[in-house]
Amino acid sequence: MRISKPLFLTIILSSVASGIALTHMNNVPAFVVIGPGYLVQAWLFEHHLALGGFGYQATMVSVSALVWTLIIVGLVGAGRLVGRLVRG
Repeated sequence: MRISKPLFLTIILSSVASGIALTHMNNVPAFVVIGPGYLVQAWLFEHHLALGGFGYQATMVSVSALVWTLIIVGLVGAGRLVGRLVRG
């Protein structure tokens, strides 16, 4: 499978945003960005599989980056589909 440049850029930008949000969790926008990773880490903790140290940070950043990349790509795809349907 080939990864296009816009998709690769989206992955990189969401990873950077998630990494920055992890260090600034004292405000609401940062917590919204890192929220999916926090939810997965909480689930791992409940099932006694939680990672500590670097694993904690890697899980939070990677899951959040993946979720936000999928949200952005999905919205762009839906927008393109709606545009094609409207134009006929």
